[in-house]
Amino acid sequence: MKKHIFVFVGFIIFLGCKEKLDSQAASPTVIQEETVQENVYTVEEIYRLAEAKSIEDTFAEEDLLETKQWIEEGSMEVVTLKVYPNTPKELLINYTDINKSIVHSIEVYAYDSPWKSETGIYMGMPLSELEALNKKSLRFYGYEWDYAGAVDFEKGALASEILFVYLGTDGDVDMPKEFIGSDITITAEQAKKYNIDFKVTGLMYRPKK
Repeated sequence: MKKHIFVFVGFIIFLGCKEKLDSQAASPTVIQEETVQENVYTVEEIYRLAEAKSIEDTFAEEDLLETKQWIEEGSMEVVTLKVYPNTPKELLINYTDINKSIVHSIEVYAYDSPWKSETGIYMGMPLSELEALNKKSLRFYGYEWDYAGAVDFEKGALASEILFVYLGTDGDVDMPKEFIGSDITITAEQAKKYNIDFKVTGLMYRPKK
């Protein structure tokens, strides 16, 4: 009988030790998963990195693509360095010279991308949350032109001459005729009336020189 008791106790101790060893072996994996996190910069930080000519040192070569484009309704040609090109995280750094020494602006237009601003505005932020952060009602311009959805913060907390915010939707939405045109402004109340979920779909950071 005693022999059976010793065997049983020994088996229990073995199981306890095995469980402890298994948990210890798994711990490094858990720690590694927790520490491997991607850096998410604000558009203001990206601008400062570009000004310091540190973009190539910050992002991998395969995550950068240089191209050219016309901006501001076709009035200015810029050299554009794309970060994470052709992905949902794409960000544009526009330079006014071929040597990429003068930064014009930082632009983001993927609503579900991780980019954000130091003001607290982030891509995909709902209109209601944006208005609450502004601490005042706001308006945004109509659609089907170059600056569609541009926000006028009406001198609220987010009013700025260097950070421009654009509102849109997360898919193809048939806009009411009242929402179309460059001379049209839309309020949050009007958006609610048509049950359209507007959210932040564009950020442009352009400090004055």
